[in-house]
Amino acid sequence: MVRNAWWIAVLVGWLAVPATGWACSCTFITQGLPGSLEGARDQAGFIYLGRVRDSEGRSERFATVDVLEAFKGSVKAGDVLQLPYGWSGDCVLNLPGGQTWLLYADKSSPEAVWMCTRSRRVLSSDDSELTWLRTGVLPPVPVSLQRETVSCEACNIEAVGGRLLAPPQMPPVTPAAHAEAEALWKKGQPFFTAEYAEHLMMFGVSREGRAFELTEVSGSFGVQKACERRVELRWCKRLELRQRTPRISAFHCVDPGEPQEACDERRSRKSEWFPMERLPARACIWFNPSAPSCELAEGRFPFPSGAPPLPVLACHPWTPGARSGSYSCEVKTAPEPVPSEP
Repeated sequence: MVRNAWWIAVLVGWLAVPATGWACSCTFITQGLPGSLEGARDQAGFIYLGRVRDSEGRSERFATVDVLEAFKGSVKAGDVLQLPYGWSGDCVLNLPGGQTWLLYADKSSPEAVWMCTRSRRVLSSDDSELTWLRTGVLPPVPVSLQRETVSCEACNIEAVGGRLLAPPQMPPVTPAAHAEAEALWKKGQPFFTAEYAEHLMMFGVSREGRAFELTEVSGSFGVQKACERRVELRWCKRLELRQRTPRISAFHCVDPGEPQEACDERRSRKSEWFPMERLPARACIWFNPSAPSCELAEGRFPFPSGAPPLPVLACHPWTPGARSGSYSCEVKTAPEPVPSEP
């Protein structure tokens, strides 16, 4: 962990929070984008771009990663590494096959990677952090901030699943822990429980005896926004319990039907943007230079008249109606429109 840090960031499944609940708590120093990048580079022993193999070399605890490009340390392109992975609750990375990752490793080994070493998935070769590592050219540094406020009708995957098990006049049933769900499944009794892969999912058997799968999608990858969740329902021919690893089993939907919309917060989403304001010092964690996480107070300070306002940091609240608290932000080259003065 980074020493002398004063802001605690809790990273849960890359901002997707599964109902089964595990958490990785990382400590980062809030010192602005340039300082965050330079500090991470200085503290890392190895920095490289790697691609996770789809299946070859994957075991219960390790994934095979091919090094595509190296930026620091003795590691080089073409090296093959065995990286720890999983959802074990101790900050181990989840590394699905086929994904490309920018990996910061401890000084001990290029394989000593975890969530708190700044490692993250990248979606394109022109990622701004990759450009900085290759050329030394910093990503765009915002000089102003603009925040959004939103409202909507809530869409909750647990409530959707609970209604499939409860009679109309009764409150929704709560999800079962995995061991309890497995026991109910073997007895042929109604249940539902959470699984987590790329998205939060629920598997269960309704009160009428129909097997189902629910999938929650939270919006854009890497950017958590309030009022963008949606839940899809698919009925299954049956459920099976399959081994995900030698020690972990997971439910699987056999012969799923077409997805049906169970709920979608976007249909009722209402959004309003406030005028641009000054970007507070030490407000953001620049884990991703294009999409930081920020903790904002309710008080806003107008942006100085006549000062260059761009790039702007557009910030989305994590919860509906919030005017302060946790925000997921995006670096943009133009501000969002604001309501006209009455």
